[in-house]
Amino acid sequence: MKRICLMISFVLLLSPMLFAQNNDKFKAVFLYNFTRYIEWPSNTSSEFVIGVVGSSSIYSELQSITQGKLVGSQAIKIKKVQNVSEMGSCSILYVSSEVSSQVAHLATELKDNNMLIITERSGLINKGAGISFVVDNGKQKFEISKLNLEKRGLKVNKQLLDMAVNND
Repeated sequence: MKRICLMISFVLLLSPMLFAQNNDKFKAVFLYNFTRYIEWPSNTSSEFVIGVVGSSSIYSELQSITQGKLVGSQAIKIKKVQNVSEMGSCSILYVSSEVSSQVAHLATELKDNNMLIITERSGLINKGAGISFVVDNGKQKFEISKLNLEKRGLKVNKQLLDMAVNND
């Protein structure tokens, strides 16, 4: 009996870590699939850069999921970015929750870039993000701002808008 209680306790202690790992994998899959529903203006670069700001484990999940994949004719490159000058080359900028307080500042600084800003907190589409991941009734979902995407020169497919839990 002690052994069973110990095993149950161990599983309960590990479950938040396992949820976080699976959640990052889901977010990475969502993020990659967003590239199928959003159209960026023509770009002569050979790479489609996805930048990750902050220390999120989504970085390694994105590297795994996107390896060898293309957006149009561009190879996907995942890179960690720390300052605004590095972010300018990104087509997608993923802002982890630990630095989400900077979203409004980043959106203003990068306003002239054709960039999709994705965050991990509800309501950040009101601060300039294009998409924010949210958990709704225990399920990973997302909010989307068509207005913010259009301001950045991005076109969003109606199907993606229909999948969002909240859109403007």
